[in-house]
Amino acid sequence: MTQIACHRGARLSAPENTFPAFEAALAQGGDVLEFDVRQTRDGVLYVMHDETVDRTTNGTGPIADMTSKEVDALDAGAWFDARFATTPVPRLDAFLDAFKSRAAFYIEVKWADCDAIAQIIHRLDIAAQCYTCSFSEQMHLDMLRAAPDVAQMVHWRRATPETLIEKFDASIVEFYACNDAKNDFTLENVRAAQAAGLATQVYSDTVSPALFAQIRDWGVGCLNTDHVSAFHTFRTSQDSPKAP
Repeated sequence: MTQIACHRGARLSAPENTFPAFEAALAQGGDVLEFDVRQTRDGVLYVMHDETVDRTTNGTGPIADMTSKEVDALDAGAWFDARFATTPVPRLDAFLDAFKSRAAFYIEVKWADCDAIAQIIHRLDIAAQCYTCSFSEQMHLDMLRAAPDVAQMVHWRRATPETLIEKFDASIVEFYACNDAKNDFTLENVRAAQAAGLATQVYSDTVSPALFAQIRDWGVGCLNTDHVSAFHTFRTSQDSPKAP
């Protein structure tokens, strides 16, 4: 059965990359918690997508220029709904520790000390339930060096399957399903990845029964989505995969 990676948690139900969003994601049937990692000026790791805190907190400025004391004081929930007022920006170690017995983790490294990330993963003994990715080649290779026991995911459009494996030591590949030129989610590509021994994941931010059926029928391992409950409802109501 295709697993569900919850993109920044259940970000349509609660403020993204916060404890309420991750709790909601699991309640809606999610399996993997997807989140982003950034670092403060004093080296503390936080779950945060944007380079600045402006969009998702009551603060302003780059998180890399702030101290952990300043980030801990931010409100990361009121922008979404008053019900979530005073929700903090999660520290990476506290977040992983809180959810380690309940989920797997898809870690997107934005810009951070990869050795520090690896130390937390190893201290919590969760390497087997994590996989990492980064749009930064430097971060990807730094993470591979720091935690070779953690699975690496790379986006399909980066290179051929052989290069993904040889250069990035990738064991998972992610496709992008959309209605424009960026789309690389095709049966041909999925079969090429599977033939190379790569696990498969697709990202989509839409609710589409036709796409959901392709994901099921093509044997894709995981869907990275904002619409956790929609795909959970689909997969629990379906019959066995149909050969394309």
